[in-house]
Amino acid sequence: MYQETNKIDLVQKVLKNWKGFFIPYEMALNELKSDFNIIDLEWKSKHGYSPIEHMKTRMKTIMSLVEKIENKEIPLTQESIKQEIRDIVGVRIVTSFIDDVYLLKEHIEQREDIRMIRVKDYIKEPKKSGYKSLHLVVETQVILSNEVIWVPAEIQIRTSAMDFWASTEHKLNYKYQGESIPEEAQKQLIELSNASSLLDKEMSKLRIQLLSSETDSNG
Repeated sequence: MYQETNKIDLVQKVLKNWKGFFIPYEMALNELKSDFNIIDLEWKSKHGYSPIEHMKTRMKTIMSLVEKIENKEIPLTQESIKQEIRDIVGVRIVTSFIDDVYLLKEHIEQREDIRMIRVKDYIKEPKKSGYKSLHLVVETQVILSNEVIWVPAEIQIRTSAMDFWASTEHKLNYKYQGESIPEEAQKQLIELSNASSLLDKEMSKLRIQLLSSETDSNG
């Protein structure tokens, strides 16, 4: 589809003509960071701990966006990209406990300033590789001076154990880029994924003790 030009030409075109395209996405990212920082502070105040262990945010680079446009064979128009690419903004939230993954999902569903668009639960149905995470595609509300807009974003929520596993897989994929990960390493990844599930189950027991202790102290 893009044989007449190359990635550099496309990147230069986006940089030259689309200066305002990314601004709403930057606003949406700021909104989401603020929302989750407030949740973090509120839970620490009320319960003595937060469901958010740590959080990472990112905006797709222009090169990454161009590669996705090419891979999905999307017309190089702002409207097409707005409709077809929903993860220009990304938020990854890491929790200590698997229960808190779904607690955060429920909270997001109840918010009036965030719309849930799509849910992919790779915790209940892991990928063949062993990858586990909860992926949410949402739209977040951005209030401008004369209008309200809704901007798409992807939110990934996973436990610390899942995050460590995903980081390890990413490093292996980077090492063997363009080639298949050796079968023995693939087996080890699946075994580690199963071990991380056991760890999360044991951590859930600690969470119950944590919350019951907090209830007792307040009672």
